[in-house]
Amino acid sequence: MNETLPQHDIVVLGAGHTNAHIIRMWRMNPIPRTRLTCVSDHNIATYSGMLAGTLAGQYEPADMTIDLVRLCASCGVRLVHAKATGLDLDNRRLLVEDRHAVRFDLLSIGIGSRPAIPATCSNGLSIKPMQTFLPRLRRTIENCLARETDEKLRIAIVGGGAAGVEIVCCLQEFVRHHFATMKPPKFMLLDAHSELLAGMPRRTQELAARELAKRGIQIKSDTRVVAVEDDSKLVSENGESVPADITIWATSAQPAPLLSQLGLPLDERGFLATRDTLQCTGAENVFAVGDAGSVESEFYAKAGVYAVRQGPVLWTNLRRKLSGRQLEQWKPQKKFLSLVGTGDERAILTYHGLSLHNQWCWKIKDRIDSRFMAKYQQYEPPAMMGKSDDSPEELDTAMQCGGCGSKASAGVLRETLSSLAQSHREHVLMGLDSPDDIALIANSSSGATAVSTDFFSAFVDEPYLLGRIAAQNALSDLFAKSASPRAALSMAILPPGPEKQQSNLLDDLLAGAVREFEGADVSLVGGHSIVGPKLTIGFTILGDANPAEVAKKSSVAAGDRLVLTKPLGTGVLLAAHMQAACRAEWWGPLVESMLRSNQPAAEDSRQYGVSAATDVTGFGLAGHLREMIAPVDLASELSLSALPFLPGVVELLENGFSSTLAPSNRDSVCDVMKIPEALSAGPTSVLYDPQTSGGLLLAVSESKIDGLIRALDSEAWVIGRIIDSAQQRAEIRILP
Repeated sequence: MNETLPQHDIVVLGAGHTNAHIIRMWRMNPIPRTRLTCVSDHNIATYSGMLAGTLAGQYEPADMTIDLVRLCASCGVRLVHAKATGLDLDNRRLLVEDRHAVRFDLLSIGIGSRPAIPATCSNGLSIKPMQTFLPRLRRTIENCLARETDEKLRIAIVGGGAAGVEIVCCLQEFVRHHFATMKPPKFMLLDAHSELLAGMPRRTQELAARELAKRGIQIKSDTRVVAVEDDSKLVSENGESVPADITIWATSAQPAPLLSQLGLPLDERGFLATRDTLQCTGAENVFAVGDAGSVESEFYAKAGVYAVRQGPVLWTNLRRKLSGRQLEQWKPQKKFLSLVGTGDERAILTYHGLSLHNQWCWKIKDRIDSRFMAKYQQYEPPAMMGKSDDSPEELDTAMQCGGCGSKASAGVLRETLSSLAQSHREHVLMGLDSPDDIALIANSSSGATAVSTDFFSAFVDEPYLLGRIAAQNALSDLFAKSASPRAALSMAILPPGPEKQQSNLLDDLLAGAVREFEGADVSLVGGHSIVGPKLTIGFTILGDANPAEVAKKSSVAAGDRLVLTKPLGTGVLLAAHMQAACRAEWWGPLVESMLRSNQPAAEDSRQYGVSAATDVTGFGLAGHLREMIAPVDLASELSLSALPFLPGVVELLENGFSSTLAPSNRDSVCDVMKIPEALSAGPTSVLYDPQTSGGLLLAVSESKIDGLIRALDSEAWVIGRIIDSAQQRAEIRILP
């Protein structure tokens, strides 16, 4: 499948209601020659309308969650997991923490708001970010219970709007479900206004007050909290002190701190000022939506119903702006349906003067919320870009895995190298006569030059991240051989497209790589790039080595223990990601593992004099182990239960996911594998899973194993041993 770089870049910052609509529409009808990027400081988004219901146990936490990793993958949208820090308007760049800036032609800012918490009130729990509210709440209650006091907990919710009323009602249910043995807490609701649900009809306010009174929840009206003393006293504007062990802030909306750092005009409350086209007044190519923006001359509350209605208008205006057409105006609706859940499968409904509180109202709320979330929890694989009459071979090629899963198979390499005729040269100390992770070239001094090259096709659509992983993957071969990398040459294939886009792409790739090279004291000294059908990146690494210290793959001995320094499963996780099946909670550990350098583990292994070492990459654990034992006709035993797995790997394997290289890896080692029938139903296919930037596979003598494991700390697993082969040939025996 050929790639073409886009002409335009649209970036959505944040995945709130409005921006989430843009991502969803991209799946249905993407804008031609345009790329959509979502920048978010979380890999998940939460739907505020279901937070209280989740507290009450009416929903599972996953029900209110949008998995941005899967959603973006399914919609063909690039996801950048990073925290925005500012805006470079002149160069149209969104500045983000810990990575290159993200370039845009059009930008939509939809990062929501925060509860209005006075500067003197740094303690307590804010309901935002909602992604972390439930675990933060649980930890806070557990910490209070650990004090072992006989007194009932005093829990104060500050804010008497819809969020505060819902939270205090549903929090009672949360405590009953999760802390059943604790004494029922004392709940208080503090509000700066004279009545609950200010601005709502009198009947609605009465229904809410009646429900709270029935539950024994104390209401303190006209109580504007301005300070917190001694972590346990709320001080009101009139000087009253209210004791509270736990404070939850559910106050009215205030702008996120980032908005004041963007250099854009703000309204009197600090939100981004916009026209009725949702464009910021200070920049026609920047939009502000949801709580982040305020339309001039319009007066409306910060509420999700407005953000939802802005979605179609923003989608229309992004398309029109790129084509130079007149933009559509957005007008906030004057009336809307309000539903406040009370945690008992009832809700308070307000609409056109009607106020009700019953189960029927809850059913309406549940139906609306569930239907809304269903739109964003459909994670089908992205549509194939080939024609409908593509042959199976063409479709297989289009879905070819990237990363080390895109390598030519071990069988292809063995067949090619075995027939390759070259003259022997004395300065080649390690080359293709006995292939290893690196080549060793003798130099004029007593040492040698270590050389290795590695490159692969793209498997993530964030070039800065891709460059980082490619650099670590390329460095790993030299680390495995106790060599000291010194310089790198880049190799890049850039898809066709506008030169500016190619320049931006290469800039991001190399900037990510240089970040990793700097940490290893390596200089990028040159390289080569061409234009081709698919983005490909890699590096040739040159370094210094002492030939006497290089642990060859085949230097294993019977009795050696086998140690692995990273969990397995990058191949199956990346294959799942191509099909929008890699969950957000799996994606983070996967990226972290691929970015973790093998240098510390290599230095520790050198200290303990390992017998042999290699890094586990494209040929999988079994393939690389075969390369260690085949030249010396030894056998090995691997304990299936001792193998470490990245999160999600076992579940994906059970559901039939695998890398496109896995079958070839299996074929290349089938002659040495010995798997008992009883274990064949287990996750044995992980043995053939190609690893991108995988860990080191070390062989170390029994006498040194304990010291090495202590040195490697928690980043090492003893997975098997080397033994003599009764058949005088290589064998890999799998044990329970």
